Amino acid sequence: MLVDTSVVLAYLVGDEAGSPRAGELFDAYVATGRNPASLSMVTVAEILVRPFRRGPSAVATAEGFLQHFADLHLIPVSYDVAREAARLRALTDLPMPEALIVSSAVVIGADVLVTNDRSWRPRLRVVAPDLEILELTA
Repeated sequence: MLVDTSVVLAYLVGDEAGSPRAGELFDAYVATGRNPASLSMVTVAEILVRPFRRGPSAVATAEGFLQHFADLHLIPVSYDVAREAARLRALTDLPMPEALIVSSAVVIGADVLVTNDRSWRPRLRVVAPDLEILELTA
């Protein structure tokens, strides 16, 4: 499974509408090894913005999560990911950061993409039919 930025932020921030379900996803499924998860490097960059605004302690906490959370794999933006993102953007008009996240899931062969973005499922149904879009806050 690949997890979108919105779900990671809900987990890390802890006071958003999707935070309880994000907590369950990470603490009960990913951390226990039941369901390994992947994050796009785009998500890595996006979740580090707030900590860099807050200071070194916040950055250290976020980086600790990224580098040491059990069964969490970071997916680089390779040529294949970039190429697939271009295809997805051309067919769906997804913004490039979102296209890169979705393409990471497609390229690694993830069967599930967990997000809080309700617009993804209808947009991706035809262009990524093998990818199940799970909306955490739905």
